[in-house]
Amino acid sequence: MKNHPTFQRVLTGSAMILGLALSLMIREFLGAEFFDAFLLLILFFAVYEVMRATKAKDRGVKYHYVFAYLVFAYLAFWLGTFAPFDYWMHLATQLAVLLVFLVYTYFMYYVDTDTIRQCRLHKQNVGAECRSIIIEYLKVIGYPAAFVYMLFAINHMGIGSDFLTEKVNIGLFGLLLVFVISASTDTLAFAVGKTLKGPKLCPKISPKKTWSGAVGGLFGGVLGTLTLIWIYSRNTAFQTFFSERGFYTVEVQILFIIVGLLGSVVVQAGDIFASYIKRRHGIKDFGKILPGHGGVMDRMDGNIVCAAFVFFVLCIIVYIL
Repeated sequence: MKNHPTFQRVLTGSAMILGLALSLMIREFLGAEFFDAFLLLILFFAVYEVMRATKAKDRGVKYHYVFAYLVFAYLAFWLGTFAPFDYWMHLATQLAVLLVFLVYTYFMYYVDTDTIRQCRLHKQNVGAECRSIIIEYLKVIGYPAAFVYMLFAINHMGIGSDFLTEKVNIGLFGLLLVFVISASTDTLAFAVGKTLKGPKLCPKISPKKTWSGAVGGLFGGVLGTLTLIWIYSRNTAFQTFFSERGFYTVEVQILFIIVGLLGSVVVQAGDIFASYIKRRHGIKDFGKILPGHGGVMDRMDGNIVCAAFVFFVLCIIVYIL
């Protein structure tokens, strides 16, 4: 029984939920930077798994270059949290850091003797080869790093903005929204799909996914979101926050039914995209560190895409409405 895949999946899943809950609780005592460290650790594992799975090293990508970029990108984000900028300025800063990194990396390869020797050996243009390597870096950085940085942004959202937003703790709410939508979608999709089975959703990419599981996942996303809203609705500051924006009890519920539904679609799309990458490179899982789930990236594939969706939803609610 202990070696049964379902038992391993449930046990590992329970441990991950407990670890996440503890991290979020500690965040409330030690501040958002503590959770940043937690996210940075996850990011390192996720990027390493994607690089290994896609054999990026064989196409010229260097591990230490990528990890150096992740550290500098985070430092740029962290320093930006002390400046009176909104999150669009953070995005511009990240793009600037990425541009500097790509230009620097391009010229480092351009003058690298091994690269020049290989190009001469295969009668290739050095500039063209360097550009192709840069594209490989963009693939690794863009997935999953760009999405995970949305979690950093959500983590710091609302801090030092206005009294009500900070009192609601919109950053914690956003993080919970991401993880609740993802977990409830995955759980019901797995349970319903395994029970009802039926026609396959995309057999060539992910043979185990069914239409019944996909519909179950949609219900899971809505149910999880409404449960979170029901818990938060007991908070007077939360109610005031939305009422000031013209959303009262019924409107808030309708709003987050839509958010839960669309979030579930995004989670499942992220999962399918990750399956496509794995299928394309002939692997079953990105890693083996999480028994029953595979690697960190296997567990985060839907979460990170959902983070981008939730970030933009919260930006609209906090800064536009």
